[in-house]
Amino acid sequence: MPHYVMLMRYRSHGVKAVRANPQVLLDANEALERCEANILHSFHLLGEWDQCAIVEAPDNFKAYRASIAHDISATADIDILPAIDLPLFQRLISQDARIGGPHPWQIRVWAKVARRAMRPYAFTRWVKRYCRPLTITGREKLATLKGRPCIVIGNHSSHMDHFVLFHALPEWIKWNIYFGAAADRWFLKGRKEITLQPWYQSLVNGSYPIRRGGGSAALDYPKWLLEQGCNIMIFPEGTRARGRGLSRFRHGVSLLALEHNVPVVPVYLAGLRKMRPVGTRTIQPGPAGAHILDPIVFEPGVTVPQATQRMYDAMHAVHERVLEHGDAAAESSRHLRGSRREGDLEEMRGGRSDQS
Repeated sequence: MPHYVMLMRYRSHGVKAVRANPQVLLDANEALERCEANILHSFHLLGEWDQCAIVEAPDNFKAYRASIAHDISATADIDILPAIDLPLFQRLISQDARIGGPHPWQIRVWAKVARRAMRPYAFTRWVKRYCRPLTITGREKLATLKGRPCIVIGNHSSHMDHFVLFHALPEWIKWNIYFGAAADRWFLKGRKEITLQPWYQSLVNGSYPIRRGGGSAALDYPKWLLEQGCNIMIFPEGTRARGRGLSRFRHGVSLLALEHNVPVVPVYLAGLRKMRPVGTRTIQPGPAGAHILDPIVFEPGVTVPQATQRMYDAMHAVHERVLEHGDAAAESSRHLRGSRREGDLEEMRGGRSDQS
């Protein structure tokens, strides 16, 4: 987990409170622990600042600043700063000048029309070629979300994930959805291949760059997208899972959903790890599934950790069934009769290709 430095300066009445009750010194530590931070070191300083804590904390921990400041505002002022090692700092510095985007023009109508025209080439052909068959369930659950933006999340185990996740969504979500991609992989300037140009990623794939180690600033552009009424797609694990289980969910989705009061749509992807495992370039055709779970709407008062845990629990319940019974178990029993198997549909249609 990332490291952060929290600096604290006691106010005059805070100093009096500490003198009267030394236990006040522990208030900051308790506030950090409530935000799932692990305190590695804590020092008292002689100078401008009175206390310094080095903590190991979840991603986007800086976004908790307001909550922590509120908890200890009666006694002190605080500042929270990210701490990164020198090699990572050097890498980030070198990347910034080479990264293109984000491109706000990608939400304009002309860009959406161009993206729709390129969809068979950029998305559909990969799904048709390798997902045989593709089973999609749960689309009917999205009917109540029409007319409002949403955040679509999925488990992440393969480079095929975003193709299938996008393909599983209804057209009214596809038309106006955008997803984050690693800036140092997909948005570097100076590459020769046209498909790796930053503008191509923004226009054709509908993606935007996420800088590794960007902290809360990495959420600025997706926040703007939600404010424009757009949908966004995020893999809350942050990177492809290496083990059999789901990786820890990061808090970015929760921060966005709670701040903008938008529903979260979990989609469980099955079979894709076998199709293209981590570390391989070869794609093996096989059955795949995209199972849309019940949308999650967070009630007022839900905290960021609670929201993240709720999303994780929804996906984890399906994942446990898959581990025990195989990929077919991802499809809940109430969908068994009404599921859409695209490979079977193609045979019934005489092999006609679906361009959506």
